[in-house]
Amino acid sequence: MTVRTERVVVESQGAFVRLRRPAYWLFVACLVYGLLELGAVLSPDYADIATALWASVAINVLVVIVFLVILSRLDLFEREPPSVRAAAMCWGGLAAVGFAMVANDAALVVLAELTDAQWARTWGPAIVGPLNEEWLKALGVAMLVLIVREHFDRSIDGLIYGALVGLGFQVVENLTYAINFAVMNPNSDLSGALTVTFTRVLVAGPWSHPLYTGAAGLGIAFYVTQTRRRRSIRLGVAVGLFALALAMHALWNLPVPAGLTPAVTIPLTYGKGLIILGLFFVLYHFAARAEWRWFVTTMSDEDESVITTADLTEMRSLRSRRKARKRAAARWGKPASQLLRQLQRELVNLATLAARDQRRGQDLPDGPDVQAVKRNIAAIRVELAAATGETKAEAKAGMKA
Repeated sequence: MTVRTERVVVESQGAFVRLRRPAYWLFVACLVYGLLELGAVLSPDYADIATALWASVAINVLVVIVFLVILSRLDLFEREPPSVRAAAMCWGGLAAVGFAMVANDAALVVLAELTDAQWARTWGPAIVGPLNEEWLKALGVAMLVLIVREHFDRSIDGLIYGALVGLGFQVVENLTYAINFAVMNPNSDLSGALTVTFTRVLVAGPWSHPLYTGAAGLGIAFYVTQTRRRRSIRLGVAVGLFALALAMHALWNLPVPAGLTPAVTIPLTYGKGLIILGLFFVLYHFAARAEWRWFVTTMSDEDESVITTADLTEMRSLRSRRKARKRAAARWGKPASQLLRQLQRELVNLATLAARDQRRGQDLPDGPDVQAVKRNIAAIRVELAAATGETKAEAKAGMKA
């Protein structure tokens, strides 16, 4: 059971194309360059490895779906516009990969000349990869800030967009490895491509580029959104988180000593990954706490008829919201749970609109979009009271309990 609500459209939200902003055209030019670089890598062997390539594409599409679902759950109080999310992934998959291929090749040549070829092959990925790739991916987040600044309201936005840039990079990097191994395998293109694809997805997938760039993006968003803090603090946090992204990437790329048995190599490899994953979730924990404080502060001036103390508690995390819906379903049935889900969605919309007005410094009556959301909330509360068999006064008293 759901209530038919008014559709609210926020002005200037959702569109990525900004023809009047120079950063947008620079962004597009970088994407075109990256596409040309990838085309140069792919085109000579495409006819021979087409089947292997498309098999790898299919697997990596599943990786994208899984990561997108996870990232949607990490973003507690806002859903980023699809066009901007797609732009973030395109930067990682086209521009960052295209520039990184050139930069990595040149850096490895220099490293081999300064040391020797064997040392460069062993230690080069832990040095060259982070130094070249992380700033290229972080540059994509900075470009998004310049193009769609209104979508960077809080620090966690940088974490989400950074992870999307990293996801695009990871998927296209997986495909380039699949192409290389398909060409190199003397027996079967398909076997070569699928072997490296499954290895990269199962071994490196859970703690790869989305985590590194998510950390760097968190720092960038902290710098541009926490304007009440001193600039030195904001800059220190941004630089520190970028350094952490470099360290996470370098840690994963560190070579495992040769000659170890699988019983040692496997735990050592996954141990590095678990350290990276743990560091990322520590960062996310602090970002999520900041999100919660933002929501409470933003909604603190709203009337009890709009949001109650119980609502605030239930909205703290996706888990607490889900538990509240389960309690409603167990006590009053599925219609009450569906109405509660709808109410939670409208409360998030209201917080987003209220924060927008607060940023603009508007001390005016509610605008048409805010009024529409409040009417939606009022209508849902009426239906929710009916579904629970309570009068409006009883429902309000029960919410306070």
